Amino acid sequence: MKPCLKFLALSIPFFFAYSITKAQNTELEKTTGYVNFSLGETTLPHEKTQSLSLFGCNTNITIDSKLWNGPKGFSWNKANQVLSGIPVGHQIDPKTNKPYYVAKYYIASPPVFKAGSQNDPNTLYDIGIVTPDNFVFDGKKPVQMVYLDYNVLKPMFIKYIEVTFDSSFDGLGVDFVPFMVECDDFPWREANGIIGAQGASGIGSLTKDSTNVARLFLPYYYPYDTEGSAPTNSMEKYLDCEVTLLNDILFHYEVFFIVNGEKRTSINLKTLQNEKISFHAEYREELSAGCVESKQ
Repeated sequence: MKPCLKFLALSIPFFFAYSITKAQNTELEKTTGYVNFSLGETTLPHEKTQSLSLFGCNTNITIDSKLWNGPKGFSWNKANQVLSGIPVGHQIDPKTNKPYYVAKYYIASPPVFKAGSQNDPNTLYDIGIVTPDNFVFDGKKPVQMVYLDYNVLKPMFIKYIEVTFDSSFDGLGVDFVPFMVECDDFPWREANGIIGAQGASGIGSLTKDSTNVARLFLPYYYPYDTEGSAPTNSMEKYLDCEVTLLNDILFHYEVFFIVNGEKRTSINLKTLQNEKISFHAEYREELSAGCVESKQ
């Protein structure tokens, strides 16, 4: 009986050591995924290629980042343009050594300009639709298909609205603010049997720089103008656009709009276009929904 007890006593520490090692390895299991982009046409003249950005938990993938593994710009009217090596699964933040999980991503694709500049009020913008504009990777080596169409919405003029970053960002050492814009009255072009359609949404982001000033934009048009013409004396029609902060992918912090001393996670740009707007950041101990593994 004693030899058996001795063997059991030796086995228990080994079992726990093995279990801990296995658990640690499981926690660090991760892989990478792909996004397969297909681009259609644009309404306005365009650059040869289009830039894109992906935002996940504690993960920003832009064309000038180390995580970018794809073409240096995506070609119009071309299918199956692949971005690879996208982080998926359990990660460790190198600055804090804290764990997080990444699987949900948002996709931002900027407007296309007609001849002119961003500061020229006569510049027309072609705002496209990204389908889907957010997704969750699923599978051992997942692939997400995405389609960009810049030929379905009416071109817009844009009013820029300044937003300031307060000192809380410096205190936390963060600088990134992702958001979703939803305009329920964004007019579609009338084509292919679509008449009177309205509504569109998209993803954007702002990053704090040394000026502490950034700009949101509010689309508008002139109802009685021919599509694509220069503005006349008719009254501008501003779109009814709601901007919602995407706190679900921010790593241990959350961001708020401050308007008239009130904290908000979403604002209506049409209503507040003439108000003073600022960003405020706060530390968040609990990981947000987009930074943990789904239990489904």
